[in-house]
Amino acid sequence: MLSSACTQPPTAAWSRRTTAAVCLALAVLTLLIFGQAVRYGFISFDDDRYVDHNRALEAGLSARGLAWAFTTNLTRFSETAEYWEPLTLLTRLADFQMHGFAPGGHHLTSLLLHLATGLALFGALRRLTGAAGRSALAAALFLVHPMHVEPVLWLSARKDLVNGLFYVLTLWAYGWYAARPGWRRYLLVFAAALAANMGKPMAVSLPFVLLLLDVWPLHRVDVRTPGWWRGAARLVVEKAPLFVLTFAVAALAWLVQRDIGALADSEALPLPWRLGNAALAVMTYVAKAFVPVNLAFFYPHAGKGLNVGLAAVCALAVLGISAAVWRQKGARPWLAVGWFWFLVVLAPVVGIIQIGDQALADRYSYLAFIGLSIAVVWQGAEWAAACTARDARAFRALAAVAVAAFSCASFFQVQTWRSSEAVFTHAIECTSGNYLAHYNLGAVLGEQGRAEEARFHLQEAAHIREPVLRRQLAAAEAAERRGAYGEAIAPLTRVLMITPWNAELHQRLGTLLALNREPGKALMQFSDALKYRPGWRSPRLSIAAVLIGAGQGAKAEQILRGILAAEPGNAEAQALVQAAHAARPAGAAL
Repeated sequence: MLSSACTQPPTAAWSRRTTAAVCLALAVLTLLIFGQAVRYGFISFDDDRYVDHNRALEAGLSARGLAWAFTTNLTRFSETAEYWEPLTLLTRLADFQMHGFAPGGHHLTSLLLHLATGLALFGALRRLTGAAGRSALAAALFLVHPMHVEPVLWLSARKDLVNGLFYVLTLWAYGWYAARPGWRRYLLVFAAALAANMGKPMAVSLPFVLLLLDVWPLHRVDVRTPGWWRGAARLVVEKAPLFVLTFAVAALAWLVQRDIGALADSEALPLPWRLGNAALAVMTYVAKAFVPVNLAFFYPHAGKGLNVGLAAVCALAVLGISAAVWRQKGARPWLAVGWFWFLVVLAPVVGIIQIGDQALADRYSYLAFIGLSIAVVWQGAEWAAACTARDARAFRALAAVAVAAFSCASFFQVQTWRSSEAVFTHAIECTSGNYLAHYNLGAVLGEQGRAEEARFHLQEAAHIREPVLRRQLAAAEAAERRGAYGEAIAPLTRVLMITPWNAELHQRLGTLLALNREPGKALMQFSDALKYRPGWRSPRLSIAAVLIGAGQGAKAEQILRGILAAEPGNAEAQALVQAAHAARPAGAAL
């Protein structure tokens, strides 16, 4: 049965003063927990690339800056951003316009975005369900949960905050639309969904979540009645524009990740292992939702070392919970909606299509945990309603204790992000085999002049990932021998994701990219080689050769003259100077 009205449960109305007081309390609590971050700096893991060393941000909110924000990664990959994420880039440009590269202002923006999302969630759930108290509790759990420290404190994760804000605003707009459907109201839903996708291309789950809301609390379709699927089919058609939008943006993101070699090799990580890790990750998220301990910026993927038995148990648990909540879909629909919300939002990032080398990530829980919160809060409210007044008060006290406990845990979790050294050290302490934490800590210690400590952590990182390094290098060498330079690029890129300090591999990858007629990317790799071996001449010669091929002989000559000044007998430099001179237009000034 398809209804045009939103059916909401009866609830005691809150006055505007009560609503304002609750919003103020949520704001104060959030500021107390996260406000300490305004004293923190940037983290030397992606922040250096996308924020504090990102020269593109210097354009600010100018025409050039706006053009960069809306076109970067739209047609080809750029290292100045991760995806096509124009709204996220606009927030970065605004930060630079107001604060320059002072990190405190950037942290303040992230804090305010998180707070805005929490308050919007309160409004959206209240609009959708009519239950003000439960909506406020769900919003409080969202704002203070320790798993959400990472997206707020890690400035490179700004995209999760922007996406999250507009995702929640889409839910709010949809509740308004469902009360009285019409094209103008639908247009607002579509605009909010577009904005969510322009924050981060992870809103592919959004149309599915809206379909769940159609079941409960909106009651636009009743799955208990015969032929309910016909009404559901009409609701799917209603969301066709949203499906087209979200899948198009997701496809664009997938192409970018494939372009940079971030997709896992199906031979190195076959589907059964990816499915096993997905099941293990889902149940790990569930565990951390209730007991958020040992949180780290990176959780290494076990690969083929996955505990198959434990993964099988987790898969059975996921299926068992799904079957149990489905059986309760009539009596307690919030359980099914909350659980399947959780699964649907996690699905794109749970590792079935593996991007990167993480098993899971705290930031991926940002929107997924809303589903779990809905299931727990509404079920708790039902139990409390069935109890005596005394026991009901005990339930409310338990809710307050949970918010307080999460708040304290988040307050101290925020402090693990006070510096790069603190982030990486904490990750090593609470995870095992964390090569990325070892490498990054080694790099930080090296910059501080603590050479012995740095060497230990760098060697530990390479030791942990040695099997992966050997396998990928062998694949690259085999492709090179066949002359398949394009095939050799992906495995070599993966090796450099594990050992980015290897100047020789940057030089080798740059050469392959040049041979594969990708000069822009080749120049980036040669520049990275120089970053790690500043005095090495081979990358400079390679840069000159690429510039000559691109018709920029004058720039190439400047580089080559510098090489010949230090080494007059360098035959390769001499030959390239002649080639550069020959490539110059007739009559060009020397």
